Amino acid sequence: MHTRRPTRPVRLLAAAGLGLFMSLLVGCAGQGIDQSRYTLPDETQNVEVAGDLKGSVSLASPRMASYLKDDGIVMQLDDIRIHQASNYLWAEPLDRQLQERMRQHLGQALPNADVLRRGQSGEALTPALHVQLDVDRFQGRDDGMAVVGGQWRIRDDNDRTLSRESFEIERPLEDDGYPALVRALGAAWGTLGDRLADTLVEVGGTAEAN
Repeated sequence: MHTRRPTRPVRLLAAAGLGLFMSLLVGCAGQGIDQSRYTLPDETQNVEVAGDLKGSVSLASPRMASYLKDDGIVMQLDDIRIHQASNYLWAEPLDRQLQERMRQHLGQALPNADVLRRGQSGEALTPALHVQLDVDRFQGRDDGMAVVGGQWRIRDDNDRTLSRESFEIERPLEDDGYPALVRALGAAWGTLGDRLADTLVEVGGTAEAN
């Protein structure tokens, strides 16, 4: 399911603003500007309950594409070039932030389930569902969009795959600059949490029946 893209004037405005921002960023690189560090916003206040899932959900640390493992926030300049910021950085490792934000989101969406990071105690609760997220894209794009892409795998205690799906979520930036990009990426990650929670409820009934 794709989000509705902004109308053409908004899209052109966002692209122009973000392009100007990137030009300024590249132009001032190496001039000793202060570093800024960012955390993903808390998007759990208005999470809707997805359903009555009991048992536990074990959430592994996301597996990140190699170019997303460094601290610099990533901009995709065109179809083949990316730019990793040297002065606009994640405040803590991105995979850790994504795992914790997703755990909080699923905890709100699945209030009767025990949502745990892999390795936490309590995973013996049954039925147990195990979630692995692979993140291939988590970046801004030159048309003024934030993009989150990859795939998930949900399996049961017997390592049977119950769901394997690809995802690509886009969100328009509401303003120019990295703060707007980080907020848009956080909103896209929250949308992924909604989809994942719905799927966990759907496949949870199958796991319990077996």
